[in-house]
Amino acid sequence: MSGNTITKMRRPIHLIFDWDGTLTCKDSLSLVGSIAYYANSSKSLPPWSDFVTGYMDDYTEHATQYYPHSAARTTIDQERQWLASLAPIEDKSVRRVESSGVFKGVKASHVDHIAASAIQHDDLRLRSHWDSLFQIVLTDPINKISILSVNWSARFIRQSLLSASSQVTLEHRDTLSAYVENMQINANEISNLDLPGGSDGKLSKDSSTGIRTSADKLANMPTPCGRFLDTSSPERKPEDVDGEVVVYIGDSATDLEALLAADVGICIRDDPMGSSQRDLADTLTRIGVEINHIGGGVHKRTRGERVVYWTQDYGDVVKVISDL
Repeated sequence: MSGNTITKMRRPIHLIFDWDGTLTCKDSLSLVGSIAYYANSSKSLPPWSDFVTGYMDDYTEHATQYYPHSAARTTIDQERQWLASLAPIEDKSVRRVESSGVFKGVKASHVDHIAASAIQHDDLRLRSHWDSLFQIVLTDPINKISILSVNWSARFIRQSLLSASSQVTLEHRDTLSAYVENMQINANEISNLDLPGGSDGKLSKDSSTGIRTSADKLANMPTPCGRFLDTSSPERKPEDVDGEVVVYIGDSATDLEALLAADVGICIRDDPMGSSQRDLADTLTRIGVEINHIGGGVHKRTRGERVVYWTQDYGDVVKVISDL
């Protein structure tokens, strides 16, 4: 980690990251898919591209038939309804993968191997200065960092972070690894990884319906955030105002409601922006959300204020996080 000047936060910080495209430089679902083929190398399995094509066909058909079309959706409520309408598409995709049986027999050791290998061989890269941001937030034990993701394996996320933590500066390695080992990761999971015979091929924890949509992410945000986004809800209580500052960082439409519900929402953007980043940027503009570069400073959102920030570099977040 870089040698940052550590400033004590003015209020407790709860920093919540999306995973794919936010902490990572690119989507990692294909790597999660590769776990199935690694574990079942002797079996004849349908190619992963079949599942990708099936999902895109369903999504395109739904988008074509949905009304109002994207250009006519100019309010937050309209966009939230559109995002909620994607739940059957996401569920169908999961059922398609589950019914194929590709993840049957997958064990925890298979997940761990792919995660470690992906980091080691640079198939999965975390964004620069991620470790510096973790360091500055975790300097005060009252602060928290967690992950909220639609990814299909919370274990894959944790093991990837642990592998990446092992590569940081020795001075901070043990502290960072210890936190990652027990940090809260809200994501889906390949079920029954620890059974002797491995997974039954399901992609949700226990009886959970999983985290598939923007609304599912919102439901997993700290309670005051849900009330903040809902304009029909009562004003925040004093303890909500004076309590922890929830900072959410995301990069795509699945993050929309969490970004708007958090005290501070930050969008990750590359140059040029990827398709998911562009879609989120266009959506925010279309529904009237103010978008400011983080370099101008950030502040805790007031009720009714619709503003998010953007940055290319976690180094920028390091510079402003203590001002909250």
